[in-house]
Amino acid sequence: MAAPTALRPSQPPTPPRLPSPQSPPPSPEERARRLGPGRLKLPRRPAGPTARLYTLVVLALAGILALGAAITVGVGNARSGLGEVADRSAPRAESAAHLYFALADLDAQVANVLLVGSDEQIGNRQLALRQMRVRRAEITTDIQKLSAAGASTATVEALIDGLGRYDSYVAQARLADEQVQDRLPGRPPVLALNYFASATSILHDDLLPASDRLGRSASEELAANADSDRVDARWAALVVGVVGLLLVAVLVVGQVWWARRFRRILVPGLAAVTIAVAALTGTAVALLTDHAARLRSAQTQAFDPYLELARTRATASDANADESRFVILPDRAKLYSDGYAAKSALLAQAVPNERVAHRLAAFRRDDEALRAAVAAGRLDVAVGIATKVERGNLAFDFYDYQTALAQVADAESADFKARVRSADDALDGWPWIPAGILGVCGLLVAASVRPRLREYA
Repeated sequence: MAAPTALRPSQPPTPPRLPSPQSPPPSPEERARRLGPGRLKLPRRPAGPTARLYTLVVLALAGILALGAAITVGVGNARSGLGEVADRSAPRAESAAHLYFALADLDAQVANVLLVGSDEQIGNRQLALRQMRVRRAEITTDIQKLSAAGASTATVEALIDGLGRYDSYVAQARLADEQVQDRLPGRPPVLALNYFASATSILHDDLLPASDRLGRSASEELAANADSDRVDARWAALVVGVVGLLLVAVLVVGQVWWARRFRRILVPGLAAVTIAVAALTGTAVALLTDHAARLRSAQTQAFDPYLELARTRATASDANADESRFVILPDRAKLYSDGYAAKSALLAQAVPNERVAHRLAAFRRDDEALRAAVAAGRLDVAVGIATKVERGNLAFDFYDYQTALAQVADAESADFKARVRSADDALDGWPWIPAGILGVCGLLVAASVRPRLREYA
C-alpha cells in the first residue's frame, strides 16, 4: 500500500492587485529637469496669419514714416531754396544792378554841373547838383548792401578805393571850375576838364567794370540757386511719388490677402488709409512740381527782365553823359559821339512798350538838336538843351524816358516779389498737415489689425 502523501501547508491566497492612483502630468519645469537643458520644446501655434499681419503692419508703418520723411525733406528744401533766392541772391543782384545805374548817372550829373557852370539862366545847375548828391548816397547804400550780402571782398574794396579817387577828382574839377568867373557856357577851364577826364576814366576803367562783375556774379548766383532749387523740387517730387506708390501697393496687396484669408471684402480702416495716402502723394507731387515751375517763371518772366531794364537804364545814363562830354570835351568829341551812337543803338533794341519807345524817340531827337547847336557854335543853346527841364529839351525828355523805364522795371521787380510770395504761400501748412494725416493713417492701420492679432494671442 502506498505511503500516504504528506500534505503541504496551504499558501495564503494572493490579494488582488489594486490599480495605483494616476499621477498628475509633470509640469513644464519637471519635464525640463527630466529632459535636460536645451531639450524642452513647447507646442507651436499656427504662426502664418500672425506673421503676415505683423509684416503688413511693419511695412505699412515704415512706408508711412518714409513718405512723411520724403515730404518733409522735399518741402523743407523747397522753402529753404526759395528763401535763398528771394532773401539773398535777388536783393544782391538788384543792388548790383542799381549800383551800375547810379554810377553811370552820377558821372552824367557831374558832366552837367561842369556844363552849366555858374550861369543859372542857361542851365539848371541846382538840379544837377541835387541829383549828383542823391546818386552818390545811393552808391554808398548799394555798396553796403552788397558787402553785407557776401559780395566779393576784393571787388568791394576795389570799388571803395576807386570811388574815393573818383570823388577826389570830381571835387578838384568843381573847385577849379568855380574859381573862374564869367567863363563861357559849356567851356570849363582846362584844369577842371583834366580833373573831370581823370574822374570819368576811373569810372569807365575801374568802377563800372567792378560793378558789372558784381552784377554778373550776383545774377549767376541767382540763376544757379534757382536751378538748384528747381532740380531739388523735381527730385523730391519723384521720390515722394515712388514712396507713395510703393506704400499704396503694400496697402492694396495687404487688403487683397486680408479679404482671402478672413473672407472680408473690405477693411474700412485700411481702405481709408489707402485713399488718404494716394491723395496725399498726388498732392505733394503736384505741389513740388508746381513749386519748380513757379520759381522758374519768377526768374525768367520777372527778374531777368528787371535786370535787363536796370542795365538799359544804366546804358541810357551813360549815353546822356556822353552828350554832355561831347560838349565840354571838344578834343574827344569823336570818341563820345561814337559812344553815344553805339549806346543809342542798344537802347533801341530794349524797348518794352510803346510809351518807352515814344520817350526814347523824343530823347534821340533832342540829341540831334544838341549836336546842331554845337555845330552852329551856339554853346549857350546847347547847354540849355542839355540841362533845362522843359518839354522839348534833352534834360526833360531824358528824365521822361528814364521814368518810363523805371516804372516798367519797378513793375517787373514787384511781379517777381509777388511770384515769390505766391510760391511761399503755396507751401503754407506743409509739412505739418501731411504729418497729421499720416499720423492718423498710422493709427488706423494699428486699429484695423489689432482685433485680428488678439484672436491669435
